[in-house]
Amino acid sequence: MSLSLIAFIKAIIHPPTINFVFILVGLLIQKKYKTISRVFLYIGSTTLLLFCFSPFSNFLLNKLEKYPALELPVIVNSEQAIVVLSAGIQPFRKEFGREIGGAATIQRNLYAAFLYKQVNLPVLVTGGLFKHSELSEAAAMAATLTNFFNVKVTWQERQSKNTAENAIYSAAILKENGIGSIYLVTHAWHMPRAVMMFEEQGIKVTPAPTLFNAEVINPDWKYYIPNLPALSKTKIALHEYIGIIWYKFRY
Repeated sequence: MSLSLIAFIKAIIHPPTINFVFILVGLLIQKKYKTISRVFLYIGSTTLLLFCFSPFSNFLLNKLEKYPALELPVIVNSEQAIVVLSAGIQPFRKEFGREIGGAATIQRNLYAAFLYKQVNLPVLVTGGLFKHSELSEAAAMAATLTNFFNVKVTWQERQSKNTAENAIYSAAILKENGIGSIYLVTHAWHMPRAVMMFEEQGIKVTPAPTLFNAEVINPDWKYYIPNLPALSKTKIALHEYIGIIWYKFRY
């Protein structure tokens, strides 16, 4: 399956597009199929409203964040390296004079740098080259870690296009260098899928999650009003749930 087709499918099945698809279909068939039309309109509108509620989006994300943060100070046991997963790249930025890692990638870099200062293990960054960029995600990450965080990057994996390939190609580099146990750095909500794929490659993983979905204590009335950040969180969570199911069949 081509990357463009995968990107199209993702765009369709993720909210809010999928909600608008249901609503549009309902509107188009309402003259001929009134009952079915109402079902489509009801599903599209009610799920869109649900997806915009913070209690719902936080519930979905919190269920994904099953791996706790590492306790401080971090003590090395069997781990031999730190692996950092990419999360996108920004196109050429004139203020930097080059492409840079996306916001989520930089967040992972920040924690990777913090962990590196704790354990002083070699670092592998993983992320391939995409059509819109001239720089691989791994190269952008390595530049950020080296130039801004003073972290030495030992290996760059530049072939992968998704989390599964992150694991496949990174595992090959790790095994080639006699490494079988790692700290794995990614967002807390992404960790279940990432751990699943690296362990499938025979790598022992110590999860090193970052950027947990904040626990809401004594929320005020605004918490229960539909909002765009909640929709964004729902989209992230559903992407992960769908990704976990897909990877179990695909890989």
